[in-house]
Formats: sequence, C-alpha cells, structure tokens
Amino acid sequence: MAHPSEMTRLPSLLVVEDEFLIAHDLRRILMKAGYQVIGLAESVDEAKATVADQTPDIVLLDIFLDGDETGIDLAHWLNEESIPFVFLSANLTDGLLEAAKRTQPFGFLTKPFREKDVLTTLEIARYRHAHSEEAKLRQQQTIQIAVNNAIVTIQDREQLCLAIARQINQLVPFSFLNLRIGLPDESSFYWLMLEKNKADTFGRVNLAALLRSEADTQLLDKLDREAPDRLGEQMGVFTGEAFNQLCDSYVTARSCRDNFGVRSLMLFPIQLKRNSLTTIILSSTLPDGFTQKDYQAVSLITPQIALALDNLLAYEELEARRQIKAIELTIVNAFRNGRDLRTVLTQVASSINDLMPVDLTAVFQVGQSPETVTFDSLVHKQAGSFVPLTEQDLFHQYGIQQADWKQALTDMRSWLIKPTLSVGCQFTDGAPDNVMNGLYRKLGLQSAIYVPIFSKDQPMASLVLASRAPYAFTYKDLSTLQDISIQMGLALENLLAFEQIKTLSEQLELEKTYLTEEIKTSHNFGEIIGVSPALYTIFKSIGQVAPTDSTVLILGETGTGKELVARAIHNLSLRKGRAVVKVNCAALPAQLIESELFGHERGSFTGATEKRIGKFELANGSTLFLDEIGELPLELQAKLLRAIQEKEIERLGGKGPIQIDTRIIAATNRNLQQEVANGRFRSDLYYRLAVFPIVVPPLRERPDDIRPLAMHFLQRISKKLGKPLTSIANTSLQQLFTYPWPGNIRELEHVLERAAILSSTTTLELAEPLRASPFFSSAIVTSQLSEEVQPIDETMRAAILAALAKSGNRIRGSGGAAELLNLKPTTLEARMKKLNISAHQRNTTF
Repeated sequence: MAHPSEMTRLPSLLVVEDEFLIAHDLRRILMKAGYQVIGLAESVDEAKATVADQTPDIVLLDIFLDGDETGIDLAHWLNEESIPFVFLSANLTDGLLEAAKRTQPFGFLTKPFREKDVLTTLEIARYRHAHSEEAKLRQQQTIQIAVNNAIVTIQDREQLCLAIARQINQLVPFSFLNLRIGLPDESSFYWLMLEKNKADTFGRVNLAALLRSEADTQLLDKLDREAPDRLGEQMGVFTGEAFNQLCDSYVTARSCRDNFGVRSLMLFPIQLKRNSLTTIILSSTLPDGFTQKDYQAVSLITPQIALALDNLLAYEELEARRQIKAIELTIVNAFRNGRDLRTVLTQVASSINDLMPVDLTAVFQVGQSPETVTFDSLVHKQAGSFVPLTEQDLFHQYGIQQADWKQALTDMRSWLIKPTLSVGCQFTDGAPDNVMNGLYRKLGLQSAIYVPIFSKDQPMASLVLASRAPYAFTYKDLSTLQDISIQMGLALENLLAFEQIKTLSEQLELEKTYLTEEIKTSHNFGEIIGVSPALYTIFKSIGQVAPTDSTVLILGETGTGKELVARAIHNLSLRKGRAVVKVNCAALPAQLIESELFGHERGSFTGATEKRIGKFELANGSTLFLDEIGELPLELQAKLLRAIQEKEIERLGGKGPIQIDTRIIAATNRNLQQEVANGRFRSDLYYRLAVFPIVVPPLRERPDDIRPLAMHFLQRISKKLGKPLTSIANTSLQQLFTYPWPGNIRELEHVLERAAILSSTTTLELAEPLRASPFFSSAIVTSQLSEEVQPIDETMRAAILAALAKSGNRIRGSGGAAELLNLKPTTLEARMKKLNISAHQRNTTF
C-alpha cells in the first residue's frame, strides 16, 4: 500500500506505550512518514490529561499498561469521546482478545512491528473511522426522513408513537417507550407506553398494570387530566444510583422498575409550540442500557418528533373544531326540524355524546326571579340510546314529591346561571342535599357540568350534562359547551318564530331570483356579476359602444374582468354571430407575434413549411381582442397602426395587402400615457386605440359587488367540486369586505375555491385569515384612471421634452430624440416648431 501523499494533511497521533524504546521507535516512524505526534503517554491518567489538552485524531494504544487501569479501560473511555484507536499487543490470550474486540478498535498491531505495517494499519484505521462516521450520519438522516414521513402520513397518536418507536429503535435499542403530553391550559394529559417484543415489534402497555402497586386509587381516574408525577420535568440519562434516586422520587420510574424490571432511563423533553409538558422516556432492563452517545443520537431527531406532535395536535384541534361546528349544525337542525323540545334534546344529547361521554342531558328554563326555574326536558342513556324522562316519570318511577322537586329546582338556580364544573369530590361533597342530588345517585351519576344559555345578555336557560364517570369533564369541555350554548340560545329564541323566518327566507329567495333575472334580461352581460354604481356605469358604456364598430380600449388592474367586458361588447354587437378572436400580446415571443397577428406565406422564414393565416384574417367580420396591448413590441406597433387605420394587412412573405373588416378591442393594465411619454408606446397608436376608453375599477373600489360575486363563485365551485355549499360564514364574509384584493376578482375566486376544497360543512369558511401583502400598492393604472385625458398637443409636448432630455438635447443621430420617438428628424423639428418649443432648447442639437 502506498504511503500517504505529502500533499494530504495527515492526522495527529497520541502514542500510549509504557515501554520507552517502543514508544520512541513509533514516534520516529510516524514523524518520518509525516504524521504529527502530539505526545507519548505511559499510563491511562497521563493519556487522558494529554487528550484534555489536545484531542488527537488517532491513538496508538498498548493493551498492557502499568498501573490500576489497562489499555482496555482507556479504550472504553476513548469510545465515549469518539476517538478512534489502534491496539498495540503481544501474546494475547483468547479472553483478553475478546475483551479487546468488545471495545471496537480500528486495528491491531502485533509487536514487534515493521514500519510498513504501522503505516498500513494507520491508513486502514483512518478509512474505517471516516466511513463509520459517514454511516452513522446516513443512519441519522434516514431516521430523520422516516420521522418526517410519519409527520405527513400519520394523524393518530398511537400510530405516530409506534412509528417513532420503530425509528428510534433502529438508532438506540430500548425495552420500553413512554410518550407523555401534558396540556395544562386544557387540563389534559395523554400517556402512551409501548413495550418491545422479541421480534422488534411494539405492543401497548396497560397503565393500570403499570401502576397496580400504587395505593392511590384515584390515580388512574385522573390520568386523562394530569400526570401522576413531575418526572417529565427531568432530562438526561439515569443509570445506577441516579436511577434508584429517580425511583425514590417519582411513581412512574418506581412502577417501571418494580413491575417491568426497568434498570435505566433516558428522558427527552420535547418543546412544542403550545404550552405543554411533553416528554419521551426510553427505558431499558439493562443496568447500563444507555450512554451519553445514545442520548445525543436520539436528541438529533427530537426536533422532527416535536414537529410531528405539533402537526398532530394542530390536526386534532382542527378536527375538534370541525366536530364542534358539526354539533352546532346538528343542534340548529334539530331545533329547526323538531316538533317539541324533548325530541330536540334527544338529538342534541346524541350529538354531544360524540364529543364527550354523556349519560344525562337536561334543559332548565331560568327566569329573572329566584323562584322561576322550570324543568323543560331531560333525557338519559339506556342501552346506548337516549330516552326522555318527564316530570311525571320522575314522580312515579323515582318517588320524588312534587313540592321537593320544586324546592330542588329553586336550590339549583345558583348552579344554573353560571358555568360550573362538578367532578370528583366537588360533585359528591359540593352538591346540595336534595331530591336532585338523590336522583343523580339513583342514576349512578358521578360528575356534572352546568352551562347557562343566554339571550340578550340575560340567562334564559341552562344546559346540564352528567356522566357516570367521576372525572368525565374538563374545563376545556366547559369552554366548548359555552361555545355550543351560543347556538343553542339562538335556536331556542328562534324556535317559535321558525315558520315566519322560513316564509320570509322563501320570499327573499324569490325576490333575489327575480332581481338576478331582471339584471340579466336588462343588460345581458353574461358573467359580469355586480350591483355597484361603478359597474352599472360600465354596463351603460358597453351598451353605448357595442352597436358601433369603434375601437375600444379597456383599462384596469389585473384580475378585474377586462376580457369579460370585451366579450360583452362583442356579444351585443352586430358581429356576435362569429366568435371573438383573442390574442395575448404578453404570452408570445416577440419574433412570433407578427406571424401570429398577420400570418405568413410558405417559405417566408425558416420553419414556415406551410401557409398560415393570422388572427386578423381569422377575425375578419368579427372582433379581435388584443389583451395586454401594452406588451406589444415597438417595431410591431406601426404594422398594427396600419391595420387599424387602413383596414388592410400583409402576411410575412406576402405579395400584396389584404383587405380586412375586423373590429379591434384592446386591453391593458399599464399606464399607456406614461408608456408614450417614456417612448415605449407609439402616441399615434394610442390615440387610434383610445377612441372609446372603458375603465374597469378594481374590486376594492366597488365593495357592493363582493357579495354577489362571492355567491356566484360559491355556486359554481359547489357544482365543480360536488360539494353542497350553501352559504358563507359571517366572519369570513366580513373578511371579504375588508380585504383590499390586490388580485381583484381572480384572487377572490381562488380564495373561495381553496376554502371550498378545505371545507367540510355546507357553510364555507376561509381556510386562513386574509392578509394584504406589505408590498401591495395601488394598481399601475390608478393614477391614469383618476386623471382627466389630456389634449394630444400636451401629450406630444411631454413626449418630445422627455425624448430631448433623455438624448441630451440631440435630435439627429444614434440615440437622438428623433430615433427615440421613431420620427424623421425633419418631422420632429416641424412638430417642435408647431408646439412652440423654444430654439434655445435645441440650439445644441446640431
């Protein structure tokens, strides 16, 4: 094997050898070959001290060293420090060789050794170390990618935990994995424990089996709300005595040790975006099951795990909101379609039961005075279904006296008019000792929740839920029910007036349909939707210019519907029998626009294998719509001017002019007057196009059109996606009115379509809040539209003065004003004289 090149940087070495001659001989060999020897050490302590001062790249280590510690002891320490080493040995026994192999050396050198053997072994050690580190890095990257894949595909807590366990196990073997998620703001706690089986598969551990030796009988009942201990606040590796101290302080660690034989732990705090106490705990049945290197390896993927959990919790929150909205919709439909409150309450209880465990649901009406508490309806669960209970049922089946029942309702008023959570000891010790509490006991109920229902800021009724589980409800459930109670309040208030509302809704729908048809009949403007005064001005302009053959220039920002205006003009013209021909001047390369507009003869240029007629000929007898006319190259503007002016064109390679009868409608979002002043657009073409300008205002200047446009797009998107979308949420509609709409109608349609794709109910809500871009500014044409059109002499004067300033007051020659304006010098001089541009302004032009 060839020695290392002198141009390659060679690693630094530390020689640990207690035989003086061998150590110095090794240093001589290594330094001769170009290696840097940072020191010679005779013992383990001396070697550690040298490494602390300067870390070597490789260590040459004698297995037999004088002192209490041998080279094998030092090898274990070097492994922890990730420093590769090569053993120096002689006369190894089988047992010593096995012990040396377990330290995972990068090579062996047997004494006595030759110079070539030393250098070759070092090269092999360098190669093996480099590739082992690379393999570890690849493995870590693979695990990170696998966890990221879990983020994308898994939306279930247990499945995500299983995926994380499988990936971590490939990096660091373990016996048990615990995932604990505490959300104090929601009084929620989630704990999942997995056990590794022999085939490297994982099974869920019953927490009751884990905590069976603990004396606190309420510990399991509280696990869905709070952690059994504060073990999740710890972090690091715990083995030996540190593990035993951990078990003395924390019930979770002690239970793992006593019931599952755990002897070492690693705790990883997971930092989530929301307020939480989230921890992953890896456990091993081996006393020294984990090292600091294992902890560092797993710590590399904790950011991916945190992202996975953040996404999962966000998905669960969205799903919970969707479920709440579905419950609210069910409640509204129940009140709308139910004949009486008892029937309605049965449907309400069934829908709420999907969100939280409910065994009893009741509604009590609450008046202004303490005595005015009346029982409306009560349903309780029997064999999985909710069955109504009337007051007569309570009197006959449960032996309740009518006077006692009335007094119990009066005593309950303080509980009914404020949100109250009654679970555990609060329920058993805090409830009043009356027939209501006795009814709860007879029904086996152990927790309850009271939610007032308001109307005009006054308590109107109260919704009562109860469960047979002692800790069935949390403060998050109370907050959720308060949100639901808003809809219930509205539904209760509107129950008696439902028929009247239904009649009025039908009448309004008929009027809306009539008005819509009236607008279409009166104006016949197709898909131009709106009721604003600005839009009616456009309708009037369309009606005035459509019957003529005059050229029309449509001005407006992008997305305002300029093409629809052009089609409306065509559809109301005498040319409507033929299709309008459209050309987007910005979508074609400059070298193809001329052929596209005017056509070409066969052989007129390379690649012209056949004759082709242009858009002007195609639109003969019809309308040619030139979109983005401001993008038309300057050299083609003269040919377009001739086509408009002379009513004739000439194909590329053609032999003569062709007469055409084509009406021109152009559109742009540019300020063409400014383009003329800057020399990028011909003034004569501009005045030919601007015979009848129509300004389409941006959507932000006509907010009256937002609602009809939104409903029009909602119907079209609903049909396109096959979703029964019937309305837009009020909060979303308010956002539509206040948003500035830089992308105008096109942006509105796309925002609604995205929201419709993500919508899971018939009422559309925006997927995310609308925020105007900080870089959004008013449209380019706004200043043009707000100013009055100037006389042609003033525009020409401004263009000439701008060209003179840009050319340094030169008229003739390359870069002169005449060339910039695309005029002959003599023509420019004549116009300057006509416009009374003084001589001293051009006395340096010759």
